Amino acid sequence: MSTVHRCVYRAQARPGQEAVAAAALCTHVETRPLGFAPGDVMTVSLFQLGRHFFAYWESVDLAVAPAALFGADHSALLGWPGEDAPRLFAPMLDIFHWQSPADVAHWRRKAPAERISGRLARLKPEMASSYIFYHFQLQEERPGSVDKYGQISLHENVIFFYQEFPYLVEPPAVPGKLATTNTPDHWQEVMFPHFDLWSDTSDGEKIWRSLELVFHRAA
Repeated sequence: MSTVHRCVYRAQARPGQEAVAAAALCTHVETRPLGFAPGDVMTVSLFQLGRHFFAYWESVDLAVAPAALFGADHSALLGWPGEDAPRLFAPMLDIFHWQSPADVAHWRRKAPAERISGRLARLKPEMASSYIFYHFQLQEERPGSVDKYGQISLHENVIFFYQEFPYLVEPPAVPGKLATTNTPDHWQEVMFPHFDLWSDTSDGEKIWRSLELVFHRAA
């Protein structure tokens, strides 16, 4: 049975090299074939906020590496500290999703998305474990309750929220791991203390600020 891998990575441009970095990232991925066979990429999106880039993609059976999508030589990117050498792409951890892919047939879109959305928030470092706890509880107590393709990913204290609109609600193919009912009903009230608010956004984006969609392709 086929497996779908959901990959999320973060990259950053060198100061003053934002446009060069964006163009270089798009050049390689624009020509990559997409599909649903083993090793194929099903969908890929790239978002930007200033010097910061966030990439989301899905691949079949193999977790396709960032260099295979965006190329390996990016002089406009600033590397993150890594094992043997600075990494141009830092992996983000999946800390919340409403559904998990059962296989390609389950995960394949029935219609193209009308809008692809990426948003960014910051957690107070001391509240990260609480945020993950509540979200795992929600994820496993109420799987499939909202957006099938929505996912929240974490790197350091930054969380990235990927969504497709109109979002799809359907019964989950993979059941939840919890039989409890402890998720609080006053969700927003419980969540608000977890966030380090943005000071340079409109009132409607003090928690989650919208990112620019630089690139999107889907099979």
